[in-house]
Amino acid sequence: MLPDKIALAQAVCTRLCHDLGGPAGALAGALDLLDGPGDDAMDVARDAARIMDRRIRFYRAAVGAGCGDCRVEEIAQMAEGLTLGRRASIDLADLEPTAVFPAHLTQAMLLACWTAVDALPRGGVIRLGGDTEGGLSIWPDGPGAAWPAGLAAGLAGEAVPLNPRSVSVPLLLAVSASSGIRLDLMMGGSGGAAPLLLTLATRN
Repeated sequence: MLPDKIALAQAVCTRLCHDLGGPAGALAGALDLLDGPGDDAMDVARDAARIMDRRIRFYRAAVGAGCGDCRVEEIAQMAEGLTLGRRASIDLADLEPTAVFPAHLTQAMLLACWTAVDALPRGGVIRLGGDTEGGLSIWPDGPGAAWPAGLAAGLAGEAVPLNPRSVSVPLLLAVSASSGIRLDLMMGGSGGAAPLLLTLATRN
């Protein structure tokens, strides 16, 4: 069971995504239907509408109602909401393309990706590798990449400070703990950020 505060946050996010998702999708669709030569303002509007639509889809899956079991392609589509409009990309090449990830693990993966994108102050790549049997590794790779300080503190059982920039950390810790997913920071290589290992401790 999730803590009451986390469950409340998920419910609020689900409601916000529901109320905002329809208008955002309608706006994106309407802009796509506008034919003819575009100008800079229209191009910016289209890009902004697309980013808003994808971002809402991501938050719905990662923080709100969650999602079902997902393949790598579906995870890539949801994670697109993180990287659009940012100097970041997600590399899923080391994941088995036909693998199916259970819903609770997919949600934890998305939250870990959210934490990783915030760990890239000057842009970079969020890399994922591994499998459900041996564990999944996620790490930010880029100039100055560093996990939020609250992540190591939370993994050590210490209090995690709450602020808008690192709100994904307590969500990741709570969702993982309630889903039987163990989180470990591995040894970093070449001075970069250490991989975060997600291991299914129990089978739901």
